[in-house]
Amino acid sequence: MVMGRSPDSTVVDPEGHLVAMENEHVRVLEIRLPQGAELPMHSHPPRVIVAVNSYRLKSTDKEGRVSIVERRSGETVWSDGEEHAAEVLEGPTHTIEIELKNLG
Repeated sequence: MVMGRSPDSTVVDPEGHLVAMENEHVRVLEIRLPQGAELPMHSHPPRVIVAVNSYRLKSTDKEGRVSIVERRSGETVWSDGEEHAAEVLEGPTHTIEIELKNLG
């Protein structure tokens, strides 16, 4: 798990990162961000990401490395967790994220 010193995504952006459901095994987020939205450095635990619509964003990790992330509507991907800042380049974004708890 990569979660570290950066705040949780729901703390950085509580209006755009809504907790849809949570129990001792998972936390499910519905994330909606408008085009042009910029989020400061924040963290995500390991999770499954489901893109509800297509979008493109710039992700900058804590070492300053930049990557462009493109998702197609319906695409489902695994993420090991990360700390990053994000900017929505083409959107808006709408994703469902299933965060796993107690891994290991």
